[in-house]
Amino acid sequence: MAKRNLINILTQAYPIIIVSLGAAFVFSHGGMDLSYGGVLGVSILVTTIAAGMGVPVFLAILISIAVAVVCYLVNGFVSVYCNVSPFIACLCVLYICRGILNTVCAKSRISIPVDMFKYDNWTLKIPVLIVVVIISYLLFEKSKIGKASRAIGGNALAAQQAGINVKQIKMFGYMISAFAVGIASFFTMIRAGSVTTSTGQGLEMNIVTALVLGGIPLSGGSKVKILGAILGALTVILLRNGLIITGVNERIVEGIQGVALLLIVFLTYSKNKNALLN
Repeated sequence: MAKRNLINILTQAYPIIIVSLGAAFVFSHGGMDLSYGGVLGVSILVTTIAAGMGVPVFLAILISIAVAVVCYLVNGFVSVYCNVSPFIACLCVLYICRGILNTVCAKSRISIPVDMFKYDNWTLKIPVLIVVVIISYLLFEKSKIGKASRAIGGNALAAQQAGINVKQIKMFGYMISAFAVGIASFFTMIRAGSVTTSTGQGLEMNIVTALVLGGIPLSGGSKVKILGAILGALTVILLRNGLIITGVNERIVEGIQGVALLLIVFLTYSKNKNALLN
């Protein structure tokens, strides 16, 4: 029973960990993204349709990533180069994606071919997760991209005066996040087996909660650590599962999660006014 519960927790946390790793790059430079669920849904939709046409699994993964990249190119371009608030830009992308998903899946769900279920195994998922974690860590903690992102989150003007190409680094952050969402989309697809109008709903809440629980300031800066994304993702799933096991209705769990997020934000903001919000 304990082994089954552990596998269940890891299965639920898997896409949240991957997306949170990418989200850390966006939030570290002070960006805001709430389009994860919508982008993941559309990515799964397109990939499911492609899989139904007989594309090989490797190409399906590339298609999943490509769709996410296109969505985040729009998201990043509008917010970075058109100087639109990142919050407004991500909401627009979210509703566009939701509109596409609701239109295509309005009458029935779309399922993947049966032979693709064989890829939903830990023999494949564990190596992928390890690679994603290692690459994210190296990019965020050791490379110029991560260091520059944290510098921008701390003080964008000072970072620009120090010679950092602020807009380029921000776009890099969105593209890394896109790759993470694309990978998570593929593994969510082969686990769920189909796509519906509700696919991806609530993911953005889980990601933001995971980042906050992991100690990542929503305003970015030097305190952002990639390890926090992993710990936060696991904490979110443990919190949700713990409440459900104790008999709390799943709908009420979402409300409790919202209250917990608000409480953590409030307590963090009260201790250090510059650590979380501008």
